[in-house]
Amino acid sequence: MNNNAKTDMEMTLDPPGSIAIVGAGTHGIEAGLYGRFLGYDVKILERGAIGNNMRNESDADLVILPDQCLSPLALSAVATQHSAENPGSAPLVHPTTVSEWIDDGLIPLSESDLLRGRIKTHHLVTSIEAVPIELENESEDESDYPADFQIRFTDPDGTEDTIRVEAVLIATGAQCDIEFMFPLPYPYIQRIKSTSPHDAAGLLGGRRRIVDVYSQLAGREDLDLYRPPRV
Repeated sequence: MNNNAKTDMEMTLDPPGSIAIVGAGTHGIEAGLYGRFLGYDVKILERGAIGNNMRNESDADLVILPDQCLSPLALSAVATQHSAENPGSAPLVHPTTVSEWIDDGLIPLSESDLLRGRIKTHHLVTSIEAVPIELENESEDESDYPADFQIRFTDPDGTEDTIRVEAVLIATGAQCDIEFMFPLPYPYIQRIKSTSPHDAAGLLGGRRRIVDVYSQLAGREDLDLYRPPRV
C-alpha cells in the first residue's frame, strides 16, 4: 500500500516500498540495484532476456570506455560477489564487446545477492492501471493517498497475471508499447530515458536520471549513491 499521504510539494516513498521496473537492460538493472541499496522492494520485468535490446549488436566493439559499462555501484557489487564465490581467483576484467558487457556484467549483476530472484525475464508487460489503495484504517480517506499500480503481464507460458506495486520505473529504451490506463505524466511513475544507452553520454544521462528519481522518492535532494565517498 502506498501509505504516504499526498501533498502538493512531495511525492515520496519510504523503504521498503514496492517498485516495479520495466526493462532489464543496463538502465533497468542499474535502477534495480540502486533501489535495493536503499532498501526498496524491487521487482524487474523484462519482455525478453537480460540486455534484450543490446543483443542485436552483441558482437560489436564498445563505443564507450570499458570501465564505464557499469556504474561504480554495480562494479563494486559484481566484484564483491565474484570474490565471495571465487576466493583467490583473479579479479574480473572489463568487457571489450557488448556481448561481454551482458554476459560478464549485467548477468552477474542480476545474480548478485541484492537482485537474485527479483528479475523476471520473458515477462511481457501489457498494461498498467492505477488502483485505489487498500486502507488499513476505515476512518481514513483514500483520496488522501496516491494510487497503487496494477501491472498486467504475460509470463513465458502465455499466462496473464498481475502484480501490485507503489511506484513504477520504465526503462525500456526508446520503445514503450505498454498501455497506460491513465493520462501521463502521473505521480509515482517515472521513465528512465536517454538518447542512447550504448554511448557515454547516454549511459551517464540514464544514471543521472536514476539518481534524480530515487532522490525524489527518498525526499533527499543530496542523495547520490554514485558520488564517490569522502575520505
